[in-house]
Amino acid sequence: MIDVQLRGYKFKVSPEEVIQLARKLPPSKGRKYAALVDGKAFSPKEIVAHLIEAKNIPLTKLDFTTMDAARILRRLGFETRDLSNDKCQKKSLLSFAGIVSLGGDSLKEGEAWYE
Repeated sequence: MIDVQLRGYKFKVSPEEVIQLARKLPPSKGRKYAALVDGKAFSPKEIVAHLIEAKNIPLTKLDFTTMDAARILRRLGFETRDLSNDKCQKKSLLSFAGIVSLGGDSLKEGEAWYE
């Protein structure tokens, strides 16, 4: 169990509390960071937001940063990852320009451009 101070509110939290909470939530990676809890990836901010809600602390997701959440989870022994450095990043729609055609045949449309 560790002591946490978040935006002036002090509370205690244990890794077991986080694991029990995570089992009730659907796994969801954050946009840039993920925390591995019980073998599944979660948004660190989402986990801490649910944790402070369970402890009746009057803070919202807007009151703390993802880095605050990641630090709390790391202190509890959970791994956090920076997904922006992963090799399996999602491609943006622009990276498919010229390959994807919405509402038509991309091969025929491509040929028409060069006629």
